[in-house]
Amino acid sequence: MSKFEKILLTVFFIELFIGGGGRLIDFGVLSIRQVLFLLLIVTFAFRIINEKAYFNKYVNTFFWLTPITISIYALLSWFFVSALIGYMNGHPISIVAADILRVSFFVLYFPLAYYISDERFSKNKIMTILKYSALTVAIFTIVVSLLGKTIFSNNFAPFYNFMNWIMNDDLFFRPSNSVFYKSHLFVLIGLIISLNAILAKSYTKIDVINVVLCSISIIWSETRGFLIAFMVSVFMIILLDTKVIIDPIKGFLNKIRIVTRSKQFLKKCTILILIVISIPLLYEHMTIGRFEEEVTKTEPTDSNEYTNGEHANSNKEQPETQINDVSVNTRMEFIIDSKKILFDNPANIIFGTGYGKEIAGREHGIEMSMLDILVEQGLIGLGIWVLLCLLVFFNYYRAYKSGKKLSTVDISLIAAFMGMLLLTNINPFINNPIGISFFLIMLIISQNKKENVLKTN
Repeated sequence: MSKFEKILLTVFFIELFIGGGGRLIDFGVLSIRQVLFLLLIVTFAFRIINEKAYFNKYVNTFFWLTPITISIYALLSWFFVSALIGYMNGHPISIVAADILRVSFFVLYFPLAYYISDERFSKNKIMTILKYSALTVAIFTIVVSLLGKTIFSNNFAPFYNFMNWIMNDDLFFRPSNSVFYKSHLFVLIGLIISLNAILAKSYTKIDVINVVLCSISIIWSETRGFLIAFMVSVFMIILLDTKVIIDPIKGFLNKIRIVTRSKQFLKKCTILILIVISIPLLYEHMTIGRFEEEVTKTEPTDSNEYTNGEHANSNKEQPETQINDVSVNTRMEFIIDSKKILFDNPANIIFGTGYGKEIAGREHGIEMSMLDILVEQGLIGLGIWVLLCLLVFFNYYRAYKSGKKLSTVDISLIAAFMGMLLLTNINPFINNPIGISFFLIMLIISQNKKENVLKTN
């Protein structure tokens, strides 16, 4: 692997992890993410030509037919079918094009499947970049939130306009002046990886710093979906740790005995469970902070009451607070409208309505990714997506059953991936470059782990 390729991949992953929606820098009509996308494809093609590895599946991964590559070919093909269906249904061409460009990121599976390996661009290097990127985003969002809550709290509009001008409208401010940034997904993933590393006593200084600052950043983002995803990831870590400990032991009572005698495991579980217990409190705090409204309730006064010898007003106003959770209400609208669309025509359930379909007044992707996929790509498209998700777990399972131990990082990644799969049904990640990039990394790392076992056996 050349020095240029190493630099390109480093820049590519840094931009993915800290670049939000990928529009921080523009080169004419192309964003920096699109430029890096094209550059990576061209560089990989040049390597294939330069090595004359046209039919060498270990270099030209387009010919490496595994369950993952076959599924990705099927998914890419179905993207074009969905675009054609959308065009035939009269959906706006610009929206159809935007939808298919969003998911075209899956093409990068083929160059990344070659580059991501222990011999070239290792998993550990990607994890290092991810951790430092998560720290960078955490510090940035904490500073922006602090400025919004303190110095600019009384005159917030100029600060809001200035920050979104710098960040190309990629920041989302909450009523409390806290900020959400799309790269918060990798702050969450970095937090999960670093927390598990600390609890497994295999941590570095960056892990300790990340647990503190990434936690603050996630809480201040006031994104409730992150809390739910984090809780699922924690449960997944406990489940996998338990499995790793008890699998070598025979007999149910012996398994129970070994678990109860493992002080490190019990200590880790206790800490994780305490963290989980705190999540509902944080969830309620976020809900109140974002959606609490003050309303005035008019109540009739007692007719016997007098003020200065005159009859008091027949009504008096009482200020009250209530929760108007527009986030949940919006998602309910998506569910109801999607149901109408799908059952309007039986073919919609199987084949989808095509890209560019408007759902509850929203032309671009809705917050519920899997529902969005079902409406636009039908059960066929959704089935391929689900198959790819399952292949990640299947590859790890095959490697584990063949004697390959799950490392702390592996457990963290599986847990984070499970959290993202749940999160994407609340916040749209998996069907855009931010989520797809982590999806591809998981597909490749799990495939490599399985292949390494097959080679050694």
